[in-house]
Amino acid sequence: MLTLCICRRVDIGHRMPLLETEAIVLRTYRLGEADKIASLFARQLGRLRAVARGALRPKSRYGGTLEPLSYVRLWIFERENRDLLHLNSAELLESFFDMQKDYHVQLAAQYLAEVAERMLPEREANERAFRLLLTVLRALKRSGEVNRPLLYFDYWMLRLGGFLPDLESCSACGRALGEEGGYYGPGSEGLLCRECRLPGAKQQVSGTALAMVRTACHVPLDRWLAQEKAPPGCREARGFFEEIIETQVERKLITREMMGEEV
Repeated sequence: MLTLCICRRVDIGHRMPLLETEAIVLRTYRLGEADKIASLFARQLGRLRAVARGALRPKSRYGGTLEPLSYVRLWIFERENRDLLHLNSAELLESFFDMQKDYHVQLAAQYLAEVAERMLPEREANERAFRLLLTVLRALKRSGEVNRPLLYFDYWMLRLGGFLPDLESCSACGRALGEEGGYYGPGSEGLLCRECRLPGAKQQVSGTALAMVRTACHVPLDRWLAQEKAPPGCREARGFFEEIIETQVERKLITREMMGEEV
C-alpha cells in the first residue's frame, strides 16, 4: 500500500521561484547538526544536490521523504552563485525502503545509486535514464531478484550513455566472436577474440551469454522477469558490463566489490 508523506511548503517570497520536479533520492549526507544534503536524480533537472534545512531534527517537516532511493516530488529553489540547491518541501510518491531488508537487494539498490551518481552528468535532464532507474527499482521491489534487473540496468545505462561496446565482434580486429565469445580484463572497453586477447584479459563472456543479452535486454523488464528463472550467463555478462562502467567512470565501484560473487 502506497504511503504518502508530504512536508509543509515554506514561503520563500517572490525573488526565488520554486521549481517542481519528480526525483529519486540517490544518497543523503549529514550537514552540521540538523541539516542534510540530498544527492538527487530529478526527472526535469538531472542529477543535482540540494540542502534540506532541519531534516535531521526529530520533528522535521521532511519526515521519511528523503530516505535513500525514495521516489519523491520536490519543490526546490536555487540561489544565485550557489552550487547547492535548497529544498522547500517534498512529497513521497513511492518508497523502496522495505525491500532493502533483504541484504542482496539492498546492495543491488545501492549499486544503482552509485552508478547513477558516477555516470550521469550534473544538471542534465535524462528522461530515459530516469525511467530506467525507476523501472529497475520497481523490479527489485516486486521480484526480489537481483541478477536480471542489474544486468538490464547495466546494459541500458551503457547504451544510453553511448558506451555500450559491440557484443558480436572483436574490438581489435573486427572478427565475429561466435560461440566462444570474447575476453576482457581491467580497463577494457570491449571484447577481444582469442587471437587478439591480451595477457590481462582473463575474464570470458561466452557466445551464449552475449546472445542472451542481445535478446533479453530488448524486451520489457517485467516480461523478462515473468519467466520462471534467470537464464545462464546473467552473472557472466554483468561482470563484463560492470568492468566497462568502471572503465568509463575511471574508478572502482564500492558496491561492486561489496557484491562480489554473492549478488
